[in-house]
Amino acid sequence: MDLEMMFTIVNAVALLSWVLLFAFYHTHWVYPSLFSGVIVFLAAVYLYYISVGFTGGAEGGFNSLREVRMLFQDDYALLGGWVHYLAFDLFVGMWVAKDAHYRKINRWLLLPCLFLTFMLGPVGLLLYLVIRALKAGEVVQYPFAKSTDFAP
Repeated sequence: MDLEMMFTIVNAVALLSWVLLFAFYHTHWVYPSLFSGVIVFLAAVYLYYISVGFTGGAEGGFNSLREVRMLFQDDYALLGGWVHYLAFDLFVGMWVAKDAHYRKINRWLLLPCLFLTFMLGPVGLLLYLVIRALKAGEVVQYPFAKSTDFAP
């Protein structure tokens, strides 16, 4: 499949997933659907494109910024790297939404957290952790308490 077409598809799937997550974060079905469908799809796409990109003779490595830049000069590896961002940011967004629902954090406080997680990953997570800590009246603590179970 053409790289531009796959880029368009994964972006559309990710955007739709984020819309569903915000609109239906309080429902039971959204987490298994996104995890079993979208995250698995994105992981498979990632595996394919990163494998093709890194086995195509690309030079580089992970020991310096220059080497990482060289790794991603291949368009297949670059698309794989982009899908990596899409999958992990969505996964983090799912955790944020599930945890916010568990902790009864207002959805209008959740919206900027999800938007920033979608657009800037760690910035959205940081904002959520600050809101979560302020609501609880405590410092930011270990975030994986009871609410991380995505199982139905």
